[in-house]
Amino acid sequence: MDRAFSGFEHSLLNNLGTVEADSWGKVPDGGKRSIQEITQHVGMFKFMYANHAFRGGDLDYWDDPATPPPERLATVGDAVEWLREGHAYLTDGIRELDDDRELEAERRAHWGGLLPTYHIVVTILEHDLYHSGEINRTRALLQDDDAWFVPDPP
Repeated sequence: MDRAFSGFEHSLLNNLGTVEADSWGKVPDGGKRSIQEITQHVGMFKFMYANHAFRGGDLDYWDDPATPPPERLATVGDAVEWLREGHAYLTDGIRELDDDRELEAERRAHWGGLLPTYHIVVTILEHDLYHSGEINRTRALLQDDDAWFVPDPP
């Protein structure tokens, strides 16, 4: 999960590290959302899944930190800080599991259904990688390049 978030060249944070400031809030021709909006979605997903699975389920989509105030997403750097908070919130909940047997335990998802903990963990990992690729493609369209690697994430 940490690798998908920040640990290798295709990670979410490495792809965000290739985004120029003037591309942050733009939508490419034919696109539906900006990199900023994609990033907000990824962070909301982390906070909502973590809260409902590991923290009592009292967070609503419209609560801060699930939907942060605009200044938390003003720049790539601001958003990365917020994403790091969401990732830590999530991984702290996972680290608190007593042992691997708890991966089979059902936990509440943000929509109210129950899922095995393992499924929640895998879903979040896949979600980071999926949107990392979406950010990479959107950035490539907006910046007219196909840079794919930043040695040090922001």
